Amino acid sequence: MIIEMTKTGFNIKKNVRIALGDYLTEFSRESGYYSNDEIGSLIISALRLGDGNILSIETNKRLPKRLIDTDLIIPWIRQRIVPNTIVLKTDDPDLLRLAIFSLAMPYKMFQGTTRATATEKTRRSKQRDFEQIFSDTFIGKIGEIAFKKFLLDKFAHKIDLDWEINAQIAGFKSDIPGSKMIVSIKSTDTLDSIWAEAPQNAEIGIFVKVAIPKDFFMKILAHISSLKKFLRFVEERLEKNDSVSGLLNFIEETAYGEEMQIKACVLGYYKTAPEFLKRKGEEIPFLGEVHEDKFMIEYNRLLSTDSDWLTFIKTAL
Repeated sequence: MIIEMTKTGFNIKKNVRIALGDYLTEFSRESGYYSNDEIGSLIISALRLGDGNILSIETNKRLPKRLIDTDLIIPWIRQRIVPNTIVLKTDDPDLLRLAIFSLAMPYKMFQGTTRATATEKTRRSKQRDFEQIFSDTFIGKIGEIAFKKFLLDKFAHKIDLDWEINAQIAGFKSDIPGSKMIVSIKSTDTLDSIWAEAPQNAEIGIFVKVAIPKDFFMKILAHISSLKKFLRFVEERLEKNDSVSGLLNFIEETAYGEEMQIKACVLGYYKTAPEFLKRKGEEIPFLGEVHEDKFMIEYNRLLSTDSDWLTFIKTAL
């Protein structure tokens, strides 16, 4: 099935999602893990880059249409998404370590016993609150956990992660302790993103897309029953006809209604080079203004075959 879209319509994500609407349930089922919304965002990123040859453009037309071949999407999911997806559940020890690490980070920052990295400072112009720092830290580091599991599951290679919170701002060091090269593992929960990023002194950049429940911390609390204890604590101290009493059951049913799991797609890696360096203030497609000097490359140009990863293990680790 070919879906035809104008250039203007194609550049609006909402329109693409509507055009794919009748197929998203099938695509979600084929992925095995991702929701309709999540797989839709992943497909949008593929369409923006022409990944999997899903998108073509009419030739010899004054206003060429964008042509989406839906028959090629399932093969793309099977080849590009499914083999590279890692699922993390609440009882994963590294996930629990990350929850503690992320909770400690804002306390350390507010106490002045640590300072944000240069990337964190330039990413936001306004002061962040506790919840924002926690969320940014969690999302920023979850890709490292996913990559650790990816290497272990697919190549039986074990790596360690760095859980140290440095006291001072310092130059970026490798995300993989003891590696031969400076490796940056960047994760994003913006699933339609096309850009793999790495700081200026990184030698290798790894790109991971993560699908995280918006209430991921509540689901962690639900899993260990702390949420239920809190709700019962509140319930015992309120009158039965209290205006918020009805919300207690709603919160419990919602938080426990779906298993906590994080899906992460390890899309590949690249060796940084001067031609990949983007400068602060530069405008790039589907992102806009770059806020700091850093390496950036479209994800469909990443190295991602089994042979590529074996080379990475040999040369970088």
